[in-house]
Amino acid sequence: MNIKIDISNIVIKTERLVLRPWKETDLDDFFEYAGVDGVGEMAGWTHHKTKEESKSILDSFINEKKTFAIEYSGKVIGSLGIENYKENELPEFNNKLGRELGFVLSKDYWVKVLCRKL
Repeated sequence: MNIKIDISNIVIKTERLVLRPWKETDLDDFFEYAGVDGVGEMAGWTHHKTKEESKSILDSFINEKKTFAIEYSGKVIGSLGIENYKENELPEFNNKLGRELGFVLSKDYWVKVLCRKL
């Protein structure tokens, strides 16, 4: 069963990254990576064509309170969504609480963040 979540007051800091709620001031960083061909497509959505499209999605991130901004050195380089999973396709989890994780990173950070220590 999908558990109810609210990440609006949660900040997680690691040695290299910060996971935190999105802010309106993140729009430029968001559009910078989400507008690149191939980034969204790797995560199952089409890349953003306009900053207005990114603004609409950013507003939903803020309002839905289930998607972290991934920050590196003061710059937002991606997102981590805590999504509903398809309960009807996974009945073995009916008596458990959970969610599905999905993430996307700026192409500029694919190797830096995922494959080697900075």
